[in-house]
Order: sequence, then C-alpha cells, then structure tokens
Amino acid sequence: MSDPMLDIRALRSDWSEPDGVLANYVSLTDQLVEYVDPGTPFTLTVGGLVVDGELIPQWQWFAELSELNDHEDAYYVGMAEYVKEQSDLAHAAVKSRDIGEEISYRQYQALSAPTKYIHLRNARISRPGQATTGPGRLWRGRLSDVCGWTPGRVEG
Repeated sequence: MSDPMLDIRALRSDWSEPDGVLANYVSLTDQLVEYVDPGTPFTLTVGGLVVDGELIPQWQWFAELSELNDHEDAYYVGMAEYVKEQSDLAHAAVKSRDIGEEISYRQYQALSAPTKYIHLRNARISRPGQATTGPGRLWRGRLSDVCGWTPGRVEG
C-alpha cells in the first residue's frame, strides 16, 4: 500500500518546476546571437496578474536595461552590470560554439546555467477586471512562478 503523503510530496515538487515547453521557448530564445526586434509576443499568468510582452534573449534584456538612465541606486546598477557580464559571457559562448571555436571555462559556466527567468520587452501588467498598464517596460520573471501562458499578446 502506498503512503499518501509520498504522493502529495511528489505532486508538490512537480508544481515547483517551470513548464518545460515554456522553458524550451525561453532557452532557445536565450541562445539567439542577433538582436531580436520585435520579440516573440507572449502572455503569461503570474501570481494572479496577466503579463504580456515580447520575449527577448536574456543578454539583450540586460543590454537594453543597461541603456536605461532611470536607475540611481548604485547597488542595483552594480548587480545589473554583474548579471549583464554573465549574460554577455553566455552570449559570446553561443557565438563561439556556433562557428566551431573553443569556449572558455567562464563562458561554459555561464552557458550551462539553467534557464530560470523569462525576459520581456514592452511588457504590460494587468489584473483581472482592470485595464492593462500604460507603456510597456522591461520585465524579468521567474519561470517557476508562471502558472499559465499563451503565444500572442492581450488585445485591448
């Protein structure tokens, strides 16, 4: 006879993992080496909110973030620069790999990091029954927090 608590724990662990299909979309997008414009339209459900925007590679998201001038917090800017550096290493590794060059150990580490976040440009956020927020912004979310998604954007 099976232990019902074991079955419940197994179910809980499945729900903490991101959707594999969405993770594949994001992973393949993150491997692109050219700027994406426009990005692939997606609509996500995250914590009861609807987030829609254009899926872009992580390295491009950080590149675009670094061009914004609306962050005055030195800690935030420093962290963004560090993460951008890691993203740049992965981007360079993809380029090198695609043309048959060897990659450095640091590039390998950055490239082999599991895909955990989704990056949207021109993102808009709305709650059920409320209008979508104004002009889109850069948005980064944890894949494991996405509980539903569809290709395309919310109209209206």
